[in-house]
Amino acid sequence: MGKRKWYVVWEGTEPGICETWEECRQRVEHVPHARYKSFNTREEAIVAFRNNGDDDAALIRAIANAPTTTVVNYAAIPEIYPGSVAVDGACSGNPGLMEYRGVDIFSGKELFRQGPYPDGTNNVAEFLAIVHALAWLNNQGKTMTAVYTDSRNALLWVKKKHCNTKLARTGRNEKLFEIIARAERWLATHDYKNFVIKWQTDKWGECPADFGRK
Repeated sequence: MGKRKWYVVWEGTEPGICETWEECRQRVEHVPHARYKSFNTREEAIVAFRNNGDDDAALIRAIANAPTTTVVNYAAIPEIYPGSVAVDGACSGNPGLMEYRGVDIFSGKELFRQGPYPDGTNNVAEFLAIVHALAWLNNQGKTMTAVYTDSRNALLWVKKKHCNTKLARTGRNEKLFEIIARAERWLATHDYKNFVIKWQTDKWGECPADFGRK
């Protein structure tokens, strides 16, 4: 089996990052002046997509080879529940390229990551991250596991079961709006028991799921 590759589509039926050639092919086939390229790592693909194809080799290498974040002993902080999940979102611009993820707070292990999606916002990313965590935990029967976020807006939106974004629809973010609709539908049809808690950055430091791009 050949080495795995990631594919970036800048100009095609749907810009974004593809994990297989077949998915990439479907987006660029029969598209005049389609623009795409393969990469050896996901990190390289994300940076290239974010830079619109203007590769900065030094930056790509720095991100690809960056050391993992030091794991803090959060078990020593009584306000943080054992086994809990932290979520965070990131967006390069407003709107811009958006993604989000969730991590196990105590181990630092990444549990899920979605994106990048074009023409999103940080608040939307934070909202989707919380809902994704709740759905992910409930699917596993972990209905008492707490979810932590550093976003007050996202907390309020989840409580009201509505993504109160003013993000404008573009031809590039239709998929993102579909995901938002699914998230709102999940909140409307599920009574979750998980606590969703504000991460106290001033007391505990950066959220463990933080992308480190501030």
